[in-house]
Amino acid sequence: MKKIILFSIVLITLSSCNTLRDLSNIQKPSVRYSKMSVDDISFSDVTLLFDFEVDNPNSFGVSADQYRYEFFINGEEFVTGIQTENLRIAGQSKSIVQVPVSLTFSEVFDTIGSVARRDSIAYRISSEVQFDIAGIGRQRVPVSAEGELPIPKPPRIELDNFNVKELSFSGAEMVASIRVQNPNSFGISFADAFYNLEVNGNEWLNTTLDRDLNLDGSQSELITIPIRLNSSQMGSVLIDMLKGEKEFQYQLNGSAKVSADIRGFSGFETLPFNLSGTYRLD
Repeated sequence: MKKIILFSIVLITLSSCNTLRDLSNIQKPSVRYSKMSVDDISFSDVTLLFDFEVDNPNSFGVSADQYRYEFFINGEEFVTGIQTENLRIAGQSKSIVQVPVSLTFSEVFDTIGSVARRDSIAYRISSEVQFDIAGIGRQRVPVSAEGELPIPKPPRIELDNFNVKELSFSGAEMVASIRVQNPNSFGISFADAFYNLEVNGNEWLNTTLDRDLNLDGSQSELITIPIRLNSSQMGSVLIDMLKGEKEFQYQLNGSAKVSADIRGFSGFETLPFNLSGTYRLD
């Protein structure tokens, strides 16, 4: 009987030692930043995808059941998130945890005003992946990444000049010059532009641009549009011009389809414009 009891104690001791040895061999998975890709970007918002590679060195599978993240812009915390998912990583294998982050540029500018004057933003993401590992329970593994993200800005449109070719009591012939400027360091395409121009409340121009513009970074181009107006179209402006008046109130509005030569920008985005002010003839 004593031999049986002694043998049982030995077995239990050996089993406990094996269990402790097995537990001591369990390792936490490692997580490293792999890449950031722009899933979609426009002049109004952007969705970023951060890929983190999970490496499970153990002989058995583990589960990543949750991740949380904090996203910083120019050193200031902008958005936080938490997501639960069940990602199973087999033993001695690797897998990808993908963290999506969506930003609306207007909210970024409202929250961090200095960003609106910059061509790009500096970002940093701090994430923490939570694992459920048999034998040692839940384990949290931190990981972070940082980089620069360009901010696409819409083209600047302005009324550049009126060139009066002919002026009489019957009307006028003139050329309106509208300047389109690309404020970005990358190229943009400008298509299907529609313009409506009013001077002192009278409609002088209502037309669509018959050609597309492709502007390199920081490039501008002048669009010249001939205008022929009769006396009824010009209204009191004709008399004012004949009398030598030089200043007029104008309103220029319309829309255009714009695309940017930047990764993740797909198709064209229709952008409106509305300008008003005082113009002085030379």
